[in-house]
Amino acid sequence: MFLLEQAAYSAAQSLLKDFSSTHVAIAAVLDGTIDGEVWVDRPVGPRVALLANGDAYYLAGLPDEVVDSFANLKELIPDWAYFFVEDRWSDRLGDIWSNRFARPHPRVRMGLPGASLGLAATVLPDGFRLVPIDQRLLDLEPGNIETVTDLMEGWASPELFLENAIGFCVLYDGSVVSHCATDSVSGTRCEVGVGTEPAYRRLGLGKAVAAVTIAECIKRGRPDIEWHAHASNKGSIAIARGIGLLERDRHVAYSGNLPAENVGDLDLDTCREWGIHLEQASDHINWYRFHATGAWMLAGDRTRAIANLRQLVDGGWDGEAEWLEGYWAVQSLVDDPQFKAIVARQRAIREE
Repeated sequence: MFLLEQAAYSAAQSLLKDFSSTHVAIAAVLDGTIDGEVWVDRPVGPRVALLANGDAYYLAGLPDEVVDSFANLKELIPDWAYFFVEDRWSDRLGDIWSNRFARPHPRVRMGLPGASLGLAATVLPDGFRLVPIDQRLLDLEPGNIETVTDLMEGWASPELFLENAIGFCVLYDGSVVSHCATDSVSGTRCEVGVGTEPAYRRLGLGKAVAAVTIAECIKRGRPDIEWHAHASNKGSIAIARGIGLLERDRHVAYSGNLPAENVGDLDLDTCREWGIHLEQASDHINWYRFHATGAWMLAGDRTRAIANLRQLVDGGWDGEAEWLEGYWAVQSLVDDPQFKAIVARQRAIREE
């Protein structure tokens, strides 16, 4: 496989065209506005293209014509990838990916039916205010500003983010408590993401900040709005529908992560089944115990969650202690003395 320089991305353009119509991130990588890497099986007339953007990997092309490249693909695609493939590759994953325990994750893509929202003026609860995500916000340095600065990490540069991204956040008591911004943009298209701090949910903040962000996208010439979410993410889908977005299609990604982003997305039986699967996978890929810990907490089995967490750290996991503390699925565990002791040991290991 050949790693392309950005100037040569056009070689992969036709192979990725259909995939790009579903994923704005692919088009944005090819445009050079967000970070990514692109590989092809040969520089001229390629038959397969692999694009990476953060932990997301996208594979397109003709598997039957590139059997000789399967081994190279297996070396390139990490087991922790959040992996999107064209349908023709779905029965060849075992040949080109080392993660044989990954499962399909159903996802929903939503969008605007037209170029206008027709929404009433946004009203926030007393004490909350909307502000644009721009240099003035960064200069203000409100509390929790990392929820905004983290958005820049996937872009080619902070300057490109400030120039091309569109977004707003909600400030309360001097801190960012909700935000919405374009994760990627290409031409008139943009993909929008939203997040609200747990303590401030169910106040209408996500809907408010998303509505004003999408209205600004339309105003600034990016009316082709896209909103991607786990099919299990009822809250995200409800916000999208509440501001006028409709479901366009569904697709799948493959990974070892739980197919959820919030407590309550999955029922207890599903969480237990995932816990068993992730434990079994952990005997082969140790980092699966990270997600097994979350699955068992969501299933209400604190003892089994702690056991998996301990085995994760004892097994030489190279992750950061902060990842454990910030993992959404274990927030009800973070004050547990056993949890704190295990996290402290991981922190000490990383500092050695």
